[in-house]
Amino acid sequence: MNDSNTTLSELKEQVHQLCLRKGWGVEGVQNPQHVAMAMTVEMSELLEHFQWLDPEDVTALMEGRDPERLAMIAEEFADVMMYGLQLTRTLGIDITQQVLRKIDIVDHRPPKRREHKR
Repeated sequence: MNDSNTTLSELKEQVHQLCLRKGWGVEGVQNPQHVAMAMTVEMSELLEHFQWLDPEDVTALMEGRDPERLAMIAEEFADVMMYGLQLTRTLGIDITQQVLRKIDIVDHRPPKRREHKR
């Protein structure tokens, strides 16, 4: 399975099956409030890998020259996504519809003026 051959529905089901195997929640469904809170914890762990990076460090990540840090970022991102998939499955949110809706909203916002920091 990879991004080019796996649907969001398949990923939602994989995460649900994990919850069932681990006995998390009732019939594999955890409290969405707790899931949302857990997402923030995982997001903080993801952000830790970017804290205090110099622009050169970020460039190295983007160019694939820091595979160790990239692997840690990927793992934390997976945690965030798994909680997100769990949350959307539990609440019946169609990810594709909502992302496309949000893109449309942002497309119709007037451009913001960028202020230059001195």
